[in-house]
Amino acid sequence: MKKSKLVLIVMVLLSWSSLLFIGRRDFKRYLPAAVFIGIVTKLVNKVAKKRKWWRFAQSIHPKISGEDTWAWGLFFPSTLWILKLSYGNLRSYITYNLVLHMSFVYLLLSFLKKLKIVSLVKLSKGQYLLVLLCREILLYLFQFIKEYLGRKKPHSASVNGKSQDRQVENLRS
Repeated sequence: MKKSKLVLIVMVLLSWSSLLFIGRRDFKRYLPAAVFIGIVTKLVNKVAKKRKWWRFAQSIHPKISGEDTWAWGLFFPSTLWILKLSYGNLRSYITYNLVLHMSFVYLLLSFLKKLKIVSLVKLSKGQYLLVLLCREILLYLFQFIKEYLGRKKPHSASVNGKSQDRQVENLRS
């Protein structure tokens, strides 16, 4: 097995196995946002492939595209972790993402290019960082809207915004 393929497999396995520690409640809470940003990433990758912004030379399996390895293999679990660790504190969220993305773009990307896994073609590192940050803004907005709308839903057991159980208790008193 090629060294680059082994590195990718280890990265995917480590990121997905980390989800064992995220907790069921948090996983369910942030899953829709992670799926949403996975779809956004897939769409961005289609545009990037057409415009030759970057190139994936290696995947974990011949039937799985390199783009999917990143979108669903690495970005998906990291999205869940970022939301779990920082959602609700915008400053913390921006800081985590900035550190994570700058580390990826300015450190890890060079290593991955040497292994011939992925490389930037018509995009600079700064432009790629901007793409990642725009994606993270969309992610935060999606989660914010999801939770905002979730709080607005009236409960089925309420009438005029008051619980029927409380109304029954008030009648008994």
